[in-house]
Amino acid sequence: MLFSFLSWIDNRTILGCVIILTFTFALVFQGLRRMHPDMRGSQDFSLAYFFGLIGCLLLISRGSIPNVLSIVAGNTFLFLCFAFVYRGILNFFQKSRSLLPIWIVIALAAIPLTWFSEVHNQMVPRVITISLIYALIRGLTAYELFRNAAGKTLITLFACIMSLYALSGLNRAIFTAVFGAPQDFMQHNPLQSAMLVVEIIFVSITAIFELLMLYGELLSRIEEQSHHDTVSGALNRRGIESRLGLELKRIERGGQKLSVALIDIDYFKVINDTEGHAAGDHALRKVVSSIATQLRAYDVLGRFGGDEFLLILPQTAIRDALTVAERVGNSARILTGKGPTLTLSIGLSEAVPGERAISLLARADQALYDAKRAGRNCTRVVMPDLRIPISLQPSIHP
Repeated sequence: MLFSFLSWIDNRTILGCVIILTFTFALVFQGLRRMHPDMRGSQDFSLAYFFGLIGCLLLISRGSIPNVLSIVAGNTFLFLCFAFVYRGILNFFQKSRSLLPIWIVIALAAIPLTWFSEVHNQMVPRVITISLIYALIRGLTAYELFRNAAGKTLITLFACIMSLYALSGLNRAIFTAVFGAPQDFMQHNPLQSAMLVVEIIFVSITAIFELLMLYGELLSRIEEQSHHDTVSGALNRRGIESRLGLELKRIERGGQKLSVALIDIDYFKVINDTEGHAAGDHALRKVVSSIATQLRAYDVLGRFGGDEFLLILPQTAIRDALTVAERVGNSARILTGKGPTLTLSIGLSEAVPGERAISLLARADQALYDAKRAGRNCTRVVMPDLRIPISLQPSIHP
């Protein structure tokens, strides 16, 4: 059925379809790169399909232009196409590997291609050379995808597809070595046409998987941005509450310690009223920056309200949390510089395995209220097993 269908379609028509596809995908990836300039791999994928477009245009022009352009230059551009797909995969996964060996192989491939097209016009060695280089670059791409799959179904499927793509090139080299090849690649031949149709299928699937990879990365970025406060740079309320829920589930399973701190900037309204909202925003950023210098990699800070922050301290008992709170309060005062004096009131509490966030935050809020009532610029604690708050004398008073 397939060969019957292909019997009335010439290879130039099929190659024309490949040209339309590569041009379309080149535009799509170029559009992605313009909308998201920092999207890893998008520029390389765009260049890959533009190189593929040029290569196909040169190949389809065979007979009307010199062989050195249609065969040597055309296939070189197609080699570059797959080389840039490989580089795009590396950049997407943030892997720094030298592509110098690939550039050398592509440059060396021009020697047999030129020899067997300009000096001795022989199709078989040209096809074998081209197919082996395709197999090499596609195989490296599949290897890199498998290395970074790590349970990701999409990446694993892409790696499998690219492996089949590499095997198709290797199979073509073996098939050509055994059975030979037609002298004119563009001649009417159902087998050659079938190979081109397979090429269309692989090009389409490869580009779709690349788009899905970038789309997944874009969704992750949007999700991450939706959890961050644009003014302070910390997590927003949605983000910090989500992290608190995860940490409460973790201590319920593992029985570890967890402390939280509600942090309020003292007299923040005065800063806004006297210095302006720009100064208030600057104060928020300074506070976040100062707190961040005192935290461990797994501590989490989020803006809980206007001038109120929630600090989550995993694997931290209340006594250690007090030490962190002391450092946090001191760091805010040190970073005031020439602006208004910043001080922090801090309310601490320790979580109980199995409790809900609302009760833990209620205790931290009570502790914060006690700190403000005590004169601000201090830390207070409310423990879950005591009805009466634990009062700690602040080390520094305003």
